[in-house]
Amino acid sequence: MKRLVFIVLAIFIIVFPSCSSKSKNEEKKNENKEQVMKIDQKQASTFIDNYLRYVLKGDYSNLSGYYSEKLKSSIQEVKPQSNPRPVAFKISEGEFEKDKAEFKVTIFNAYDNKPYFSVDFFKYGIIMENDKMLIDSIDKENSIEIYEQDKSLFKRDKDSGKSEKIFTLKDLPPFVYSKQTVREQKYQVPKQMFGPCAVSEDGKSILVSSIGTDSYLGYIKITETKEAFKVAQGEEEKKQDSGKAQGEEEQTKEEESKETKTTFTIKDIDFYFNSTITSIIFSPNGQNLVVEVKDKNGMSYLNLYSVSGEKLDLKLERRFPKDRFSLTKPYFVSENEVVFTVIPSKNATDEESKLKGDWMVEIQKGDINQIK
Repeated sequence: MKRLVFIVLAIFIIVFPSCSSKSKNEEKKNENKEQVMKIDQKQASTFIDNYLRYVLKGDYSNLSGYYSEKLKSSIQEVKPQSNPRPVAFKISEGEFEKDKAEFKVTIFNAYDNKPYFSVDFFKYGIIMENDKMLIDSIDKENSIEIYEQDKSLFKRDKDSGKSEKIFTLKDLPPFVYSKQTVREQKYQVPKQMFGPCAVSEDGKSILVSSIGTDSYLGYIKITETKEAFKVAQGEEEKKQDSGKAQGEEEQTKEEESKETKTTFTIKDIDFYFNSTITSIIFSPNGQNLVVEVKDKNGMSYLNLYSVSGEKLDLKLERRFPKDRFSLTKPYFVSENEVVFTVIPSKNATDEESKLKGDWMVEIQKGDINQIK
């Protein structure tokens, strides 16, 4: 009997730890699986930021690596267009669940050499698929567009379908100063046609240009106010059912209603001699702007300003003299970082030719670095 008890106890001692160990291993395995499936907020923010930088760069060959199989199957491959092109983005705070994330993103699109600009609002859905973070859905929510028609600028809100005329060539100032020369001399603003334009995320700030032999750049601030006015109702006859008096006293009732009135102010930013503005871009926060200008020799250069009109001296011309390099295709990858393409002139030296490619300038620090 004692021998039987001893055997049972021995089996129990051997089997129990094994079961316990197996249970713990399974628990740990499930725990690891839970950790893999959970979306890290910081990593997800970096993931969507990296993706959008490829979008701005126009590097479509790398985009499919960010998509889930479901999203890939719903995308039709078509030849990308050079215009309009994305020139900035803004990522809003994301919403996170265990294995899903959702980001609201604003993408700004500009049309080079034409008065068109749009602010487009998207929603990106991110999932974990095969232990990998991927974009599973891209939904367009709304957009604000600025465009030209019959020498007037219009703003359209696609969500409401409302389109309104906000500015005409006649509204431009007759004469302005230039930051390129002596301040005391004024110059005539060209009014033949609009050049490129841009609009802020809230649709209340607009950059406008006009081009001719020279070019003008201005900043428009839109204000909407509600104005009360009186509406008198006409006299109406009201008939009652049988058994009630046929006549009723006529009365006039005044009702108060409100009408939205749009007004604007325009501030001069700069004036360019013998040059054409080819693109204008707001920074994502609407506080700075970059302007691409082409001179009479076909060389392009960039100017940066704050919305107050102050020109930002980032020493781009020292690094890339206007007669030796063209700086073109600028876009914002953050509030303070502008990427642009450097193209050396035909008579560039071997050393200057090495500077060809994409560069980035940091607005606050003034750092200029080549992107490898």
